[in-house]
Amino acid sequence: MKKNIAVVAGGNSGEHDISMHSGYNIADKLDKSLFNVYFIHLKGKDWNYVSPNKEIYPIDKNDFSLKLKNNRIRFDCVFIAIHGNPGEDGKLQGYFDMLGIPYVGCDAAVSALTFNKNLCNKFLAAHGVHMAESIRLFKNEEFSVDNIIKKIGIPCFVKPCNSGSSVGVSKVNTQQELIPAIKNAFLHDDQLIIERFIKGREITCGVMSIQGKIQTLAITEVISKNSFFDLEAKYDPNLAEEITPAPIDDTIKKQCETTSKNIYKYLGCKGIVRVDYIFNDEILCFIEINTIPGQTNESIIPKQIRYKKLDFTNLCTIFIEEAINKK
Repeated sequence: MKKNIAVVAGGNSGEHDISMHSGYNIADKLDKSLFNVYFIHLKGKDWNYVSPNKEIYPIDKNDFSLKLKNNRIRFDCVFIAIHGNPGEDGKLQGYFDMLGIPYVGCDAAVSALTFNKNLCNKFLAAHGVHMAESIRLFKNEEFSVDNIIKKIGIPCFVKPCNSGSSVGVSKVNTQQELIPAIKNAFLHDDQLIIERFIKGREITCGVMSIQGKIQTLAITEVISKNSFFDLEAKYDPNLAEEITPAPIDDTIKKQCETTSKNIYKYLGCKGIVRVDYIFNDEILCFIEINTIPGQTNESIIPKQIRYKKLDFTNLCTIFIEEAINKK
């Protein structure tokens, strides 16, 4: 008998639209001979099944079920494709845990930890992962611009602690830009980190686990035409070049692959994640981990999957079956 699979997309962050594209791509690629696929759109309090002919049916949030005519659909597994709140920060995972519904990807605790940049950095630093020096500020907390510059320096990055895809992130090039950048970050979160600027090239590595074996996909170099790989550059193909495989030497490649697999293991990740770095002649520097990376055809992870000559549909089947079997 076919399993009922809910592909959940949308969400409440600035990544809503790209999440919709990711969700539709996943729903399209799932094996229809094995699964009945239902596309579920979440936006605020509105949770709805969107049928292939665009009819809207509400989801019962009491048990995450769906009533169609005289038939009530209950889901065997959920494929979460929400970037940002509430899919990448652990909220949905906790909800599904309480209902006993399996889902693909990292669990609630891992998602919450990795979504908070400061907490994730502290955790990984304790495991010896190298990253830029940073300080954390809370909203309405007093701070000294002089002390920040003395410790972190200029240029630097100002980032909301809890946001994805560079939402609210600013590169600060002068002292005069620091206060506006802090105010901008606080529009998106009540805590932020200010991070030392590391000059170098940006690379990103896909990592996944199949039957308990952690393996890397590929390494992609990202070359932004903006001052950094910001929200605009991430979603405008004319503003960034993504090269897979990255043209890097074997030493950096091996270091990146080993570090990425270790990070996946340290955190206890599941499914596919993407780990971002800056490197130069001296260091490989961790930037962040994305536990629900983009899954459109033009996103980095699907490109890495194609480069490795893997089948996206087959991988999705494996992840779903592992989630169901674990339950």
